Amino acid sequence: MLTDLSAFAWRVAVATTIAVIVCLLLRRPVRAWLGAPAAYAVWSCVPLAIVAAAVPGPPAATAALSMPLLRALPQPHGTPVLAPGWESALGIAWLVGAVAMAGWLWWWQSHFVRSLGPLRAQGNAVWSAGHDRGLPASLGVWRPRIVVPADFATRYSGVERQLIVAHERLHLRRGDLQANLFAAALLCLGWCNPLVHLAWRAFRLDQELACDAGVLARHPRLRRRYADAMLKTHFGSAGAATVCHWTTPHALVQRIAALRALAPRGRTAGAALRRWNTPLVMLLALLASAAAWAAIPTHTPAVTHAGSTPRPPVDYATLTPPRYPKDAMDAGLEGSVELKIRMDASGVPQQIVILRSQPAGVFDAAVLAAARQWRLVPDKVHGRPVPTTVTVPVQFALDPPDEVAAPPGTDAHAATRAPPARCAASACAAKKG
Repeated sequence: MLTDLSAFAWRVAVATTIAVIVCLLLRRPVRAWLGAPAAYAVWSCVPLAIVAAAVPGPPAATAALSMPLLRALPQPHGTPVLAPGWESALGIAWLVGAVAMAGWLWWWQSHFVRSLGPLRAQGNAVWSAGHDRGLPASLGVWRPRIVVPADFATRYSGVERQLIVAHERLHLRRGDLQANLFAAALLCLGWCNPLVHLAWRAFRLDQELACDAGVLARHPRLRRRYADAMLKTHFGSAGAATVCHWTTPHALVQRIAALRALAPRGRTAGAALRRWNTPLVMLLALLASAAAWAAIPTHTPAVTHAGSTPRPPVDYATLTPPRYPKDAMDAGLEGSVELKIRMDASGVPQQIVILRSQPAGVFDAAVLAAARQWRLVPDKVHGRPVPTTVTVPVQFALDPPDEVAAPPGTDAHAATRAPPARCAASACAAKKG
């Protein structure tokens, strides 16, 4: 199970990183060519890439191999117990960092909400706060609200108030608060990836630029009044991860500069088609994600490939046998377990299933713990490794078997398929050394 989770997490992390790099590279050219809303739509590549990596791909045939019998023997006293693998240590470190990041974002959000003081309803989902740190803003993922400062009516003119409320309503209508929550979750999961932190700031800026463009598309003659409203905002030290602020100090210069690119244009054919830029970008992102998903094959019932090269799918020199359970050894129990392991093209087990177990449930945990650490050798088709399914018989015996001589011209592994005989402990110890 740990191997499966590690492979899944690695696949999603790689897909997220690639999608973030693509967005960071395309956001500025797309904004200059198709406008700010289209640049904001480029970020849809990230959730689509995650879905493409998480959902199993289309069926792909795998090779089927059978492994020789593997025997587990009681280990002598003093044998060191293997320490937890590096995957477990990395997983624990990542989980601690993710929880710490989530706790910090939660504190940041709750501190900002508390700093607003009591809220008073003004009507039409607009609320007035007792303090103005970071306001105006829209907040509340489950109950969206537009929060304005107490002096909203005196600080801004009537036209400026209409523009600010239109800006925040556009955030609510597009679901930007929910998008911010999703981005915050990715920030927690990717806390150790510096590209995720860089993408977080770029995503929030593109979100505000797209909202500015949406409002000024309806009021193209009010760019000056719109900029004046930004300059009248009192910046505060507070903020929140899922809140859409009217403006922030680090984005103010960029947003005002972007207003120059939103000058009124004539009703040309190009301007008429500009409304299709955002759907077009999202469609292209969807098609790219579908192509990436189709390129990731998944497992199907095993078949034998024409041109495959039969060979033993494991090197016994590097295979760690299961540990003999102490309770079974004390009770004098022997038995066997048969596994079916699906590995990827690199030999890492992706799925482990117990086909048969005798006695039932006695040796299962020991076999699974060992199998998750195995690195196998996949089959090759036309010289290239392919995903492979192997059947692994494991025998638990209190006494080691005698060596069985292999007939001339046969594979050494074929000898282990014969029923095991018994041998003295000293002989087996010499063989193992």
